[in-house]
Amino acid sequence: MTQQSIKSTVVCILLLLLCACTVAPAHRPAETASPSVTPAGVPAGIGQAERWIEVDLARQMVRLHDGDQVIAEYLAAAGVGDGPETTTYTGLLRVQSKTKGPIESAPGVYVSDVVVFDMFHGNGFHSMPMDEAGHVLDDRLGQPITAGCVRVGESAALFDFATLGMKVWIH
Repeated sequence: MTQQSIKSTVVCILLLLLCACTVAPAHRPAETASPSVTPAGVPAGIGQAERWIEVDLARQMVRLHDGDQVIAEYLAAAGVGDGPETTTYTGLLRVQSKTKGPIESAPGVYVSDVVVFDMFHGNGFHSMPMDEAGHVLDDRLGQPITAGCVRVGESAALFDFATLGMKVWIH
């Protein structure tokens, strides 16, 4: 293992410990301001031919974009936002690391396909939470229920699409 991969793994483990993505009350405060959006629906700062990821908190959806075209759309579950430790923060961010996993995010709870986009708040995309044998523990999507991370049923497809440095627009 290289020093960089060890560092990425340690960071992801710390992220997952911060973001145990447990169930919490379904309440989210008003969202913060996001970048301005072009008439084509693309936020300022994303190029016309750029590939990027969108998180629509109001609809609990993740969209994979190639320029202004949506190439995939997945139901998701984001943070409940009743405190700093359970909020999926809005704005234009970037993919900071990727770890296939599985990784134990809380005692007896594992996730895979971890794509970190907000290291400061400990947030990223990941699979449904599973037990050690790979059985899904909580399959709920379409509602804010996590501790800030974005749970995606099709996490492997998102993981394969994401590249380091790719932009992630959360609104």
